[in-house]
Amino acid sequence: MIYAVVVVTRAGVVTLVVGLAVLGGCANGEVVMPRPGADGSIDMDGSTPTDGAVIPRRDAAVPPGTDAGAPPDGGGLGCGFTDGPCCASAPQCTGVLVCVAGACRTCGRDGEPCCAGDACNSGSSCEAGICQPCGGSGEACCPGGSACEGSLSCVDNRCRGCGSEPGTCAPGTMETEACGRCGVRNRICDATCAFGDWGACSGEGECAAGMTETRACGSCGSQSRTCSSSCGWGPWSLCAGEGECSPGTTTSSGCGACQARTCNASCGYPTACTTCTCSAFSQCGGSCPGGYHVSGRRCDFSCGSSCTSSNAVTCTPDCGSSFSSCQACPSGYHATAFRCDFSCGSSCTSSNAVTCAQDAGTSFSSCQACPAGYHTTAYRCDFSCGSSCTSSNAVTCAINAGSSFNACGAICPSGYAVTGRRCDFSCGSSCTTSNSVTCTAI
Repeated sequence: MIYAVVVVTRAGVVTLVVGLAVLGGCANGEVVMPRPGADGSIDMDGSTPTDGAVIPRRDAAVPPGTDAGAPPDGGGLGCGFTDGPCCASAPQCTGVLVCVAGACRTCGRDGEPCCAGDACNSGSSCEAGICQPCGGSGEACCPGGSACEGSLSCVDNRCRGCGSEPGTCAPGTMETEACGRCGVRNRICDATCAFGDWGACSGEGECAAGMTETRACGSCGSQSRTCSSSCGWGPWSLCAGEGECSPGTTTSSGCGACQARTCNASCGYPTACTTCTCSAFSQCGGSCPGGYHVSGRRCDFSCGSSCTSSNAVTCTPDCGSSFSSCQACPSGYHATAFRCDFSCGSSCTSSNAVTCAQDAGTSFSSCQACPAGYHTTAYRCDFSCGSSCTSSNAVTCAINAGSSFNACGAICPSGYAVTGRRCDFSCGSSCTTSNSVTCTAI
């Protein structure tokens, strides 16, 4: 150390002593400054004069001016030091101290303020300005390489036990579930420890397990099959509930000549033989063979040298639900109208043609008496059945069926007995005597 000492002797002589001295340090760190002796001399051997001043030591760990609570200049408490006030100008605090609530504080350890740049000691992270433990379960993720301890994962800046905590999954793991018709779909755990959306259903079968499919088969029958537990169709069952025939097919069973029954859409044959199996033809003469009726008369030179009258006929088979005839209706048919038709003769002075309808159904009107199997339920006058209507010329016929019925007349058909008599105006124009009976099945 270079120092200068001014010495004033008793003789009034002023002496300036300049020298280089090495200050001695005491064991307690105090520094001893040499002082002039009584005669104005200065000992340079480092010994301490009896009246020498002792300079107190300074703790190297404490910034200058804070060791005794006084700044270096000897004034009041200084700023910028540990627990001292923050300085008004930058830097507000010395070293790594930070200014918190107007005072300079140490930083970086758990529970202390964060240092500059939100820095904290290793194992801590800055949260809301305070250093907190990090890396453990539920704690914030640590900055740097190892964000979390052990197998914990950093999710949204929190260390999570993905896969072990409820409601979490290990990133990259896949979850599978059944879907649709025996199919499967997957979803994958993402980086947030949560499963993403389900993927599309794949590997589905052709049907839903347990469902049943039915289809038509045979003659109006049906068959079914059931979807198995593996979502595949089983075999078709046997065809059940078939009708007696296939729609459109015909049978002559129970029919007369040139007649047949055609299977309907319900796979059943109708009662009436309404299908014709024969064709019309022409022949010489005035009548047709059995199973045919005259549908027209004419004069044909092929049938004679002269043609003064009808000598040929057109013969049409007795079939179908109805037809026109130049003669009386054949068996199995009843007359529904009479008329004059020039096709049935050269002159038309009276009814020479009849419309014939098949004896079928539960009831019908007829210009003749009811056929076998039917009973009369009413009489009436119908101009279709004659040119004049002075008396009843038409009847209503009902089929003989049921446990009982009413019939015009005095007797019941075979299989039924008379159980009552009465007068019914439907059975005659006057009702002076009983003209109707109640018929009950025997």
